[in-house]
Amino acid sequence: MSEHRQQQISGARATSHDEGPALSEETVESLAAILRVLGDPTRIRLIEALKDRDGATVGALSSSLPLTRQGVSRQLGVLHQAGIVRRRREGMWVHYELADWTGWWVVEQLAGAIGAGSGS
Repeated sequence: MSEHRQQQISGARATSHDEGPALSEETVESLAAILRVLGDPTRIRLIEALKDRDGATVGALSSSLPLTRQGVSRQLGVLHQAGIVRRRREGMWVHYELADWTGWWVVEQLAGAIGAGSGS
């Protein structure tokens, strides 16, 4: 870990004096589950792509990412099960869109904390 990153973490610890109640086991398990979902680069890219769109089909997403339709569909299923995306049928197509923007907010916060730019 870089010295700069260690200083950021130490600074964050030094300013975190909130001695509120400990997190419940249920809360810790829920946090761990959502972080496991967000811990996959492909799912982060899908969330990012959906953030920029009003909704997209598996085909549209697979054409904009280096994934097969099957790969996109599988990862969207994980995001759907986690409640991060929702499905909506339009005729014979199924559109996916962000249902809960918390996942994207977490990604943005972590990217900002490590000094990663959005590239746009």
